[in-house]
Amino acid sequence: MNKKIKNNFTASLLLGALAFTSVSCDVIEKEPIENFSPEAVFSTPDRIEKAVVGMYDDNQNAEFLGGRALIYSDVRGADTDPATFFGGIGLFNTLSNDGTVTAAWTGGYRAIYTANQFMQALAANRDKVPSDVLAKQYEAEARFIRAINHWYLVNLFAQPYTFSADGSHAGIPISLKAFDATSAFSPEAQIPRSTVAQVYAQIEEDLKFGADNLPTRAGNNFGDVARATQGAAEAMLMRLYLYKGDNAKAIEYADKVKARGYVLNPSPVTIFTNYTTKESIFSVAHNQGDNPNTNNSLGQHYSPVKRGDISVTPYLNLFGAQELNDLRKASLVTIDAKKKAWTLKYTDNTQWVPVIRYAEVVLTKAEALAKQSDLPSQEALDLLNSIRKRAGATELTLLDVPTKDALVNTILLERRRELAFEGHGMFDLLRNKKDIPANGSNAAQAYGSNKTILPIPQVDIQANPKLEQNPGY
Repeated sequence: MNKKIKNNFTASLLLGALAFTSVSCDVIEKEPIENFSPEAVFSTPDRIEKAVVGMYDDNQNAEFLGGRALIYSDVRGADTDPATFFGGIGLFNTLSNDGTVTAAWTGGYRAIYTANQFMQALAANRDKVPSDVLAKQYEAEARFIRAINHWYLVNLFAQPYTFSADGSHAGIPISLKAFDATSAFSPEAQIPRSTVAQVYAQIEEDLKFGADNLPTRAGNNFGDVARATQGAAEAMLMRLYLYKGDNAKAIEYADKVKARGYVLNPSPVTIFTNYTTKESIFSVAHNQGDNPNTNNSLGQHYSPVKRGDISVTPYLNLFGAQELNDLRKASLVTIDAKKKAWTLKYTDNTQWVPVIRYAEVVLTKAEALAKQSDLPSQEALDLLNSIRKRAGATELTLLDVPTKDALVNTILLERRRELAFEGHGMFDLLRNKKDIPANGSNAAQAYGSNKTILPIPQVDIQANPKLEQNPGY
């Protein structure tokens, strides 16, 4: 099999997966699928377990969940300087033949292919798994991986759920089957775009299966954060409901996550050096020998002593007189001689990609409570203050947020301070129907603008007649 990932959707499904890998401790080591038959992979419980862990390798994809999927939301948000390294992505002038966009699309579907391929092999060899409980866990892990990759794809390549009244606008193709070499170019493999509502429904179904069948967190070990758990599935469901505008469900799932024992660390700095504390819920793991490489990791792009592709000077504007000593500014930002600011959340190739952590859960519940209340919610304010107090910022009172809108906007601002450069920038603006403000050479992007979402790669449009391009490309 040709290992070069071809730049079209169908071929990426066929060629994109390098599943069934081996692992040693916390280092995920690739081994091409063609080296193994399903019979060999499912020959022993140990081999099956290694195949499961191997699925997580494609979450490390250098062009997608190895860090770039988060970057593309943030460089199109409001809190970084314009980033020229990523083709037109950070400048809102992307073309449909942009190679960086194509690589991101392929990278996300590559991980989905791997998960689907594993599930198909599992279904054919389920009797070789030691127990039905374990078989359901393995399936749930694959479905979790499939869900989070669909999640980032739909939010990068389609308008937010609330863009239409019921999410009925164009989403992305939902990939639920790994096609082999004999069927990869068949009409069945040419998948059309589903609606955003349909994509969300599939993600919800996969995550609910995970919430029922994944293991509970056992402690502060590698697998408690780098592998999917019930808490991780519930936290992603919480995020999904918030994006849909279902505040009651978002609160319900925030409470489920809290009940599992997740807590804030004493300092907002800790989570970026210690990746397995009880604040971390799910991250894509890296280490010195296993990372997205010198051109793609978060540390390479954000650190001024590495590639330094993304400076964050606008982020400083989020801190007023009440936040002069805020640790998120004082300890997680550095300013160079040219007065450019750089985040210290990521400084080298080894740092994990924080997909979701407990601080987001706290702020999500606060936002959902504030939005569903007619008057400012004291409970929402208390949650907000727990984040501010941890950072060393002045706590607020209801006098500071006298209206519902004032409280909601204050919570959204706190999300920008707390979750900056973790993949929320553009997503938070668009799901709240806000414009993306002008930034340096970047003109403002009005909510609903065609350029706020990425184009479907032209090579995939040409290869699959059922795919429709986003407007404006």
